[in-house]
Amino acid sequence: MKRELIGDMVFDTSVFVEFFSGSRRGELIYRSLKKGEIFALTTELNIFELLYLLCRKVGLEKSKELISKLKESGCLEVFEVSRLVERAAAIKCERAISLVDCLTLALGEEMEVPVVFAVKERELMREIERKPFKIPVTFLEDLIES
Repeated sequence: MKRELIGDMVFDTSVFVEFFSGSRRGELIYRSLKKGEIFALTTELNIFELLYLLCRKVGLEKSKELISKLKESGCLEVFEVSRLVERAAAIKCERAISLVDCLTLALGEEMEVPVVFAVKERELMREIERKPFKIPVTFLEDLIES
């Protein structure tokens, strides 16, 4: 589902990876956050995933520093997974997608806001085609090519 980036949105880890990679998609996110056009919501598990993915590229200390700066920027709110466990489990029970994606989508449902993924992963697209999610799902690749 294609939509513009505006307002509160739940970001999947892949969106943050794009952000830190400096790609065209990442630049779009950066500009939108900086202008206050969007406000990012995510889960602790997404931050955990981002930490180890960045760590593989720039090391643990630099990864912690980058994520800390992002959190301190005021354009991101990180939610505890404990409040999402039952909703995420219900999604996981019905869907063949990753646990992190289930928590990301559960946060979108909880907050009643769209969820943004960087790319159309096969498993996620299969599930969207089978039965749409309760909240809008947007893909950066639909908005701008890498």
